[in-house]
Amino acid sequence: FIKAAMARRGPPGGRMLLLCAVAPAVATGLSATPTGTGLARSTFRAAPARAPAVRMMYSDSKPTIEYFDYLTNGEEFEDLDDMESIIVGGGRIGSLLYDRCGLEGDILLGRGDKIPEDFPGPIYVATRNDDLADIIEGCPESKRDDLIFLQNPMIEPLLKRYAMADTNTMVNVYFAVPTKGANPIDGITDVNPDGLTSVTGKWAKAVQQRLNRAELSCKLLHKRDCRRAMIEKHIWLSVFMVIGTAQGHISGKPLTVGEVERYFFKEVEPMCRQLGFTSRTLLSAAPPEGLEDRLRAYSRAVADFPTAMKEFRWRNGFWYDYSQLCISKGFDDPMPQHTEYVQYCLDNDLVSGM
Repeated sequence: FIKAAMARRGPPGGRMLLLCAVAPAVATGLSATPTGTGLARSTFRAAPARAPAVRMMYSDSKPTIEYFDYLTNGEEFEDLDDMESIIVGGGRIGSLLYDRCGLEGDILLGRGDKIPEDFPGPIYVATRNDDLADIIEGCPESKRDDLIFLQNPMIEPLLKRYAMADTNTMVNVYFAVPTKGANPIDGITDVNPDGLTSVTGKWAKAVQQRLNRAELSCKLLHKRDCRRAMIEKHIWLSVFMVIGTAQGHISGKPLTVGEVERYFFKEVEPMCRQLGFTSRTLLSAAPPEGLEDRLRAYSRAVADFPTAMKEFRWRNGFWYDYSQLCISKGFDDPMPQHTEYVQYCLDNDLVSGM
C-alpha cells in the first residue's frame, strides 16, 4: 500500500517526479543454486518484513496529449505510394527490400556511401544500430525526414538527439529473414493472425506496399500505438535473448527462442511483467494487456531463431542501466530478475555490443 507520496511538478509539458513509499507483499526473482553453478527457477516467496521502500516514477504528459489529439482528429497518413527508393545496407533486410520487393530505379548503398541530396524517394536504413549516428549525420539535412528506420528498438534516445523521434517513418519489424536471400518468415501468430509488423510516419503507406509485394503483412498504426508495439518488441528481444543465453550456457547447449518459450515460460512471464511495468514509468507507455501471451505466440512462430546477447547497449543494456541508476539512488531495482540474468551473462562473458 502506498503510505506517502510527494510530487514535484516540472515545466509545462515536462515530467513529474513521484516518490512513493510502498510496502511490497511479494518478491519474485531468480536465485543462485545452492552450489553457485547457475540460476535456479524463479519462485514466488514472501518478502521479509522491512520498512516501506521508496520508489521512483517519471510521468510525461506528452503521450496523454498525443492520445487526446488522436481521439479528436484521428490518424491521417500521407498519401505517398512506393517509388524508387534508396536502401542503405545490403544484409538480410536490405537484400529483401532491394531484391525481393524492390522497384526499377532503386539504389543499394553501403553504410559509408553518400546519400544523394536530389533523390526524390524514401531512404530505407537497414543497418545495425551502431551505424545509425554516422548515417544520420551523413544524410543531407533536406533528406532526413525521408529516412525510414527498420532497426530493432531501442533507438528512440538516439533519434531524440537529432530531433527525429516524432517525425520519421519507423517500422516495427516482426518478420524474420534467417539468412541473406532466404524466404522471409512473416510475423503471423496464432494470437495475431493478421500479423505483428507495423509502421508509422511519412512513408508508412509506401513501406506497407513494398512489404506486401513480398507477401509480408504490415499494419499502419498511429504513432502512439506503433510506439507501444515497439516497446513490446524490445521486451521480447530482451527477455528471450537473456534467458536463452544464460540457460543455454548453464546447460551447455545453445537454445532457440522456441525452446525458451517451451521450457522456461515460468521465467519468461514474470520478467515480461517486470519490464512491461517499468516501461510505464521509464517511457510513459506500455504494451496492452496480454503481453506475455503475444510474445510467447511470436516465439512459437519463429521457434528456430537462436538466442544471443547482441547489441547489448541497444537491448538489455537499456533496462540494465536503468536498474543500476535506481539502485545507485537508493531505490529498489524495478527489474530484479532481469538484472540477475544480465549479471550472470556479463560475469560469464556472454555479451557483445557493449
